[in-house]
Amino acid sequence: MIFEEFLSDVGYHILTAYDGDEGLIKLNSESPPDLVMVDLKMPGTSGKMVIHKLRQNPLLYELPVIIVTGSEKNDVDFPPEGTYQDIIYKPFRLEEVLAKIKELI
Repeated sequence: MIFEEFLSDVGYHILTAYDGDEGLIKLNSESPPDLVMVDLKMPGTSGKMVIHKLRQNPLLYELPVIIVTGSEKNDVDFPPEGTYQDIIYKPFRLEEVLAKIKELI
C-alpha cells in the first residue's frame, strides 16, 4: 500500500495484487506493465515462482522485475541471477525505490 500511494502520487499508474496467484492472473490478462515489483514471501505462489512463471511467458520474458524483500539473499528463496533486475531490501527509503524504478523504465 505504501508503494501504491507513493508511486501514484508521483504519477505512475499502479496495478496491485494481494498475492502471487492474483498477480499472475492480472499479468496474463491485461496489457503488460512497464515493471513488476514482487515480494518474495507472500501468500500463495511465492515471489520466486512468480518470477519463474514470468520468464516462461514469451510476452513477459523481458519485463523488468524488482524484488522487494526482508530476507537475506540465498538460494532457497531467491530466483536465479539474471531473472530479475534489482532488489529492494526492507526497510527501504521511498527515494531509493523511485530511483530504481526510473533506472529500469
